[in-house]
Amino acid sequence: MKNTLLLVFTLVLLPGVTSAKSLHISPEIKMGPYWGAGISGGGLQLGGTDVLGLDALYMSYSHTSAELLWDKDRLKTYRIGGQYQLLDHPNKLGFQIEAGLVAYEGQRDYIWSDKSRSAHGSGASISGAWVLFLNEHVGLRIGGDFNYIDKKKTLLGNSWSATFSTGIVIHL
Repeated sequence: MKNTLLLVFTLVLLPGVTSAKSLHISPEIKMGPYWGAGISGGGLQLGGTDVLGLDALYMSYSHTSAELLWDKDRLKTYRIGGQYQLLDHPNKLGFQIEAGLVAYEGQRDYIWSDKSRSAHGSGASISGAWVLFLNEHVGLRIGGDFNYIDKKKTLLGNSWSATFSTGIVIHL
């Protein structure tokens, strides 16, 4: 699945990125999917700027690992995203939107037993973020991710999971 996704992302983005004016790089940290989980993951956006009428077009990957009591959950997302410039003065302000897939792995270790249970699933993932540029090349990003995976394929409490993310956007 990972190789197929990488091939699709490459074929979709390659024509646009080759005509890009500069490189779009954005590392991030994530918090969630549980209340109080703290910093539980990270991610990276990589693409080009001024592509297909967008401020940026990019591929996005993130990895979130969290533990709650006896559960250990891991979410990996693979998305394609675009950054739209909303304002240019006094500071450049943009909005990012992404869509793609999420892969889930979970394990539950029972306390008074040697038994454990695991679950694997996949589903849809979307993300949105605001970007405020401090200058022409560096911006601050804040947003959230929302994932849908059939509850029967996870150990999560419901089919939806959410994470809060923040990062830096760099246009080189």
